[in-house]
Amino acid sequence: MTTTAIANGSNEVERKAAEDANQVQDACNLVAIVGCWHQHLLALHRAGIGGDNLINHPTTLAFVSKLNSLCRMTTGREMAALDAIDKLQNREAVEYEVIPL
Repeated sequence: MTTTAIANGSNEVERKAAEDANQVQDACNLVAIVGCWHQHLLALHRAGIGGDNLINHPTTLAFVSKLNSLCRMTTGREMAALDAIDKLQNREAVEYEVIPL
């Protein structure tokens, strides 16, 4: 059985989050994108949207999609990053690939 939820565009918090999620699709400033997303996550949570509903909300998925695209995310890059953070945590230096925009 599939569980569903309703995202409500008449809810001002959800509407604003959707508007910004749409606008950041053309953005390339990672700090601004994450900051904007963070503000909307907090507002959505304060509006009673939490847990699985917040994780799967259309605006959350749109922001995640943008981050995946901006970081040129692939499974290989994800695995390399997870390996790298283990090494960084252990005070080791790591080399990583930089893909220009």
